[in-house]
Amino acid sequence: MRVVRDGIEEVDARLVSLARGEAALRLRLGQVLEVLGRGAVFELGFSSLGAYAVERCERSVRWAETARCLARRVEVLPLLREAIAVGSISWSMAEVLARVATPADEAQWLEIAASRTVRQVRALVCRPEASGAANASTKSSGGAAALVCARTTGEVGQPETGEGVAARQAANDVEMATLTCTVNQEDAWFFEATRCLLDQLGVRVPDEQSEALLAEARVTLQSLLPEGVLLAGASREREELQRRWLVELARWRDRAEELCEKNILGGVSAARAGVDSDSARSALGAAAALGSATLSRISCEELDAQVRALARVLARRELELSVLLLVLHRADGWRRLGYASDAQYARERLGSSPSLLLARRALAVRLEKLPGVAAALGSGQIGVEAAVQIARIATPSTAAAWVLRARRRTIKHLREEVAAALTAVRVSGELDCPPPVDAEIEAFHQLERAVVGGRVGASGGDDAGRVGASTCRIPGPVIPRVGSLSESVSEERRAWLVMLGSLAAWLGSGLQTSVANGGQAGAAAVASKGRVTLRLRMSPENAASWRELESQARRWLPRGMSWLRFACLSLWHAWQHLLGGSVAYGHIYIRDRFRCLSPVCPRRDVTPHHLVFRSAGGSDEDENVGSVCCWCHLQGIHGGRIRARGPARCIRWELGARGSPCVVVQGRERLAA
Repeated sequence: MRVVRDGIEEVDARLVSLARGEAALRLRLGQVLEVLGRGAVFELGFSSLGAYAVERCERSVRWAETARCLARRVEVLPLLREAIAVGSISWSMAEVLARVATPADEAQWLEIAASRTVRQVRALVCRPEASGAANASTKSSGGAAALVCARTTGEVGQPETGEGVAARQAANDVEMATLTCTVNQEDAWFFEATRCLLDQLGVRVPDEQSEALLAEARVTLQSLLPEGVLLAGASREREELQRRWLVELARWRDRAEELCEKNILGGVSAARAGVDSDSARSALGAAAALGSATLSRISCEELDAQVRALARVLARRELELSVLLLVLHRADGWRRLGYASDAQYARERLGSSPSLLLARRALAVRLEKLPGVAAALGSGQIGVEAAVQIARIATPSTAAAWVLRARRRTIKHLREEVAAALTAVRVSGELDCPPPVDAEIEAFHQLERAVVGGRVGASGGDDAGRVGASTCRIPGPVIPRVGSLSESVSEERRAWLVMLGSLAAWLGSGLQTSVANGGQAGAAAVASKGRVTLRLRMSPENAASWRELESQARRWLPRGMSWLRFACLSLWHAWQHLLGGSVAYGHIYIRDRFRCLSPVCPRRDVTPHHLVFRSAGGSDEDENVGSVCCWCHLQGIHGGRIRARGPARCIRWELGARGSPCVVVQGRERLAA
């Protein structure tokens, strides 16, 4: 047992060292992003700092904004900034202190934090009257703790209640549930189309999409069935019991952490006292301690180079952190080290959030089966976001192809191709799915064009109960010619062939969207090909509501109508009037799926752009017109920050300074980055 514990302690020590070094690097990256956000990011051809962070940092927008926010707050707090840079406090502690500290009292706050855990400091911040010792120790700082509630809640003397804290923590810590539905292929395609519709409407989080489906299905059922048939009271009672359970669970967790703090406080304090030598000696740590003032006179190209260098270093640390976290988890390390939960270990020892800990562990589990992807991440060939996307779809036989594809795509295009490949896996049942060729991804985009054009689920009449009784015929996508399934090349691409063939049959069969007759028209051609198992990720509350409403509504649904299909058709009936392109250049917007064509821009407020300017003799032909967002059109292309040359089916994009662009993309192929 001693050998096991010694091994755990070594892993723990390395994790702490990596985490403190990462905090310094993240602070420096946040400082660079803060300077870029003042205008330099636009000179590089990006419509927003979020779009820049995803493509150049290869991190989520939230991750980058958190780094930028902390860097901005500690810019006027030199002591706190230096403590982060040298690793004497963790990132999570720094976030708490940065919200309340001022230049006059930051030394007192650092002194308070030196002998307390993050949980204790948070309690002091939210409820300053909860600890007389805390009030006494902060008296010399001009009543810093006494004013915390005014800064965090907007009211002096109105601290957050214990139940409010517990409810908030419970809401943040709820794990997602997986709800399994087995349906025929036609219903599966209706669900895929509904996800595209919700994405077009701005609802992109899976749990929020499930909630929207539930809401529309409930409203439709209530309008069709006699009053009182749906037992809404039982649902409200269950939700109240669930809420009370979550509050009680959060209270238990808080009490468990409080009891464990007696054992861990010494180790946490020792970690803060023992400055990470890597962070203290590194040039980046020293630069982070100085703040962003040293970056004000640097050109946007040099700032971009710093971001890329920092992103590569962070990617290597991310890989090692993820692997070690998995080792610690499998050895039950957090429990053996005396912590109440892995969430407490992440917050107090590593300074990260529980969600980040879970994401890193999940990435390590996937990369364990994909050593080629892990090697590419560690060597800097791909970034963290690319690795996360590849790990969702790659198998040992397709990993090399996906790594090569990630190196040749922007993150925006890589996400599109991974999403299409995941649909191919779900519909075809094939596990091995290589990256799509251009013809395959173009054929898949026909589904989204049908959605944004309002041709899927077109309703007829005003009867909500029918949810559209008209039949809508849509030309199917052109399936790439890659030979018969007996040929080896087709065996490799079986997932794409099966999925696109099913999609063509579904789009071309004439879609009957009537709840009254069960939607039988056009279903036989697709339903006979088999059934599809969908796994929907949603909160436990939404999963319970889904099953409860499904069980109540099942006996009222028409024969042949699945609950998933009914929910999808209800949403289509309510929202499809917002789709279509009845405006000038509407067919261009539908062709481009109401997305900005820039390879790095996620915006959808599109306007028509003539690739050859009309002032230079450009025509209104479709191949000379593309959809770009307002910023990319006016400030980017016409402002000289972006250059786009046609034709529309294969545009060459150059972003940044003329002569030395930071990103060059031809069609979907990234030529320079």
